[in-house]
Amino acid sequence: MATLAETTGTAGSRYTKVAIWLHWLIGLAVIANIGLAMLTEGLPRETQRAAMDVHKALGIAVLVLTVIRILWRVGHKPPPLPAAIPTWQQWLGKITHVLFYVLLILLPLSGWVWMSAADRPIDFFGLFTIPTIVAPNEGLADVMHDRHEVLGLTMLALAAVHILAALKHQFVDRTGLIGRMNPF
Repeated sequence: MATLAETTGTAGSRYTKVAIWLHWLIGLAVIANIGLAMLTEGLPRETQRAAMDVHKALGIAVLVLTVIRILWRVGHKPPPLPAAIPTWQQWLGKITHVLFYVLLILLPLSGWVWMSAADRPIDFFGLFTIPTIVAPNEGLADVMHDRHEVLGLTMLALAAVHILAALKHQFVDRTGLIGRMNPF
């Protein structure tokens, strides 16, 4: 039988506050970026350009926050999962987390390489310009554009699975898993 702490997400079964806030900041930034990329299609060019400037800056912020999150995770072990979660689901969760980290690095990097190859500097919220990481190259820009879109769609699918799994654990299985990441 699972203990109260294991089922409610209390006591030592919660992530650290830093991990929780990084999770939500990154998650919200990713959702906003997917929305900016998908919902601005067909809008007037100037509106789309302004939205994409925010998209690019958020992407760099996601990259930085993800590096911080990975460094934090190296030094802070995640809390144990409730005993009620089957082993196969625990392994699937671990694989999902690794895929998230890979995408959270590759997706912004692919956008950065794309913008560098397209000779379109990334303005970081009007504070400074992100340096390019490759020389202008139209062929590379085209390839990276395609890869960036595929990675973005993969992120969208993985985020949907993650959210649905969290809701299933919370409301169907009643394991209290959401309490582990609840910032309040």
